[in-house]
Amino acid sequence: MANDSPSALIKCVLNCRCPVCRSGAIFRSHFRMNRECPQCHVVFWKDPGETLGAMYLDFAVASGSFLVCWAILAFATRLSDAVQMFFLSAIAAGSVLLCYPLTRSAWTMLVYLSGGIERPPLRTIQGGKKAS
Repeated sequence: MANDSPSALIKCVLNCRCPVCRSGAIFRSHFRMNRECPQCHVVFWKDPGETLGAMYLDFAVASGSFLVCWAILAFATRLSDAVQMFFLSAIAAGSVLLCYPLTRSAWTMLVYLSGGIERPPLRTIQGGKKAS
């Protein structure tokens, strides 16, 4: 697509849209990713190993939410360490579940920017006589 400005790419990630055509949905539901774009039929992730990068983004989300909430709990409350760890673990796991579509969409965009996702070739129809 001609409009590869950073703002257009970020908007595409936040809306979970196809990085190629910018209109097809990446997800069918919160946890079900389409194998290919319903509009342009580009395959999102061809190799099983491509999910590993999205897991790194999930780890970053979990770590960030854990650290921010830890700072708040440590300085604003007098809860025991065991109670804090329970809350922090639940918050980290919940943030990963909540941000799942965004991390997968962001990784799909990074795969697209690195050249791993390309528009599929156009299908040609062979001409000839109509079979009777």
